[in-house]
Amino acid sequence: ILGQKNLITLLQELIRSPFDGKTFEQKDNTAGMCVFTGSDSVDELSHELGVKLLEASGESLHFGTKQGSREIFAACDISHPAGTPSLEDEDLLTYGDSSEHGGKVYWAYNHRYIRSSHNLAIGIARLIVRGIRPRMWVVKLNQGFSGKGNASIDLQHIQRRFAECVVGDTDVEVGDTNVATLRLAKLIEKELATNLKCEDPKMTWLDTPGQVGFRTQIQRLGVIAEVFIEGEVPTSPSIQAVVETNDVSIVSTHEQVLAGQVYSGCRNPCNPAYRASIMEAGLKVGKFLAAHGVRGHFSVDFLASKQPESGSWDVYAVEVNLRQGGTTHPQATMALLCGGSICSDGLFRTNDGELRCYVATDCHYSENLNGCTEKSLVDALECTSSNPEARKIRWNKADRIGVVFHLFKFISTGRIGFTAIGRTVEESQTLFTETVKFLDSFRGC
Repeated sequence: ILGQKNLITLLQELIRSPFDGKTFEQKDNTAGMCVFTGSDSVDELSHELGVKLLEASGESLHFGTKQGSREIFAACDISHPAGTPSLEDEDLLTYGDSSEHGGKVYWAYNHRYIRSSHNLAIGIARLIVRGIRPRMWVVKLNQGFSGKGNASIDLQHIQRRFAECVVGDTDVEVGDTNVATLRLAKLIEKELATNLKCEDPKMTWLDTPGQVGFRTQIQRLGVIAEVFIEGEVPTSPSIQAVVETNDVSIVSTHEQVLAGQVYSGCRNPCNPAYRASIMEAGLKVGKFLAAHGVRGHFSVDFLASKQPESGSWDVYAVEVNLRQGGTTHPQATMALLCGGSICSDGLFRTNDGELRCYVATDCHYSENLNGCTEKSLVDALECTSSNPEARKIRWNKADRIGVVFHLFKFISTGRIGFTAIGRTVEESQTLFTETVKFLDSFRGC
């Protein structure tokens, strides 16, 4: 868009044309630009059009990185997994070098991140020397979507070997932690190159034809590593919120549905056992962002682990997403169709006080949908007399419950998204399950 001057001019004219009987100036210049995520290019476009950017600016992108998230959690005293970089790892952080990538400059080059497997290995080794030895480590590129920039690695054999050496005092001088760290780092760096398991099945450690490898992405975007949180019943709750000039509003809470570490859907609201605590943490993050000039949508992802003996939950914040996300669309859909908002207890109520919940996905796949058209699915949903399964899930405007489909563009590939809205969590889940059955038995193509 920025390279098309005629289009810029046309957009400027449309923005300033009369609307609802008022000109742009008469409306107090209230036009705004809503985007999925901010960037330097979006900032420039907002400036060219002379309208306010309603989401976080490109200058704020660091706060939405994995490292930036950890810095926010530390500053706000919010519990989060042990990891690297920490305050002790300043010597491992460097700026990006565009000469390593053909002169191409990435926004992340302007920030100091861990940018090599060597420094990443040192950061992990320092934690192991300090006694932090989990079953699994999670390695995350600073910028990734839906968990596809994440990977995991099992270092238990190295951790056991180190512990045995320390106890036996045979190979590592206990007092010389620097020597121990360097020895460990050498072993860890080899493991990263050979045994790192990426969540994106297409991602490999080294570059391949047409695919940038994980090691190169570390150089470009930076990376963190942290303890993989486990428990008897691990869950992945999240909050979604909006920062305005001097106000932070919680919009929704969710239980995220993950395939490994990759987002595939959500349930609203989250478990009441920790709903209040993650909303409180979300407000802290929002106030931090507001104080640093950030505006617009953000979400905070958590990991919750139930303790088998006490039954209590340990909750850890894991990342801030400084953008709209997978949970934005289903919440907006319910708010638009049902009317209402979230209350102080974290539950969504309509304007007349009725409770509404939802279960949503943006990546349901069914072989029966391959080759189908949008019209074939809509026709099947409309023809409830001959299709009783469609009657169960079709949106009921009067009762404001039912299923709303989206991502029709991808139906020919077998994929569709939908949001099942009900009066209770159980009703929403039942509608979701019935929809899956309907799609998996669909014969309308």
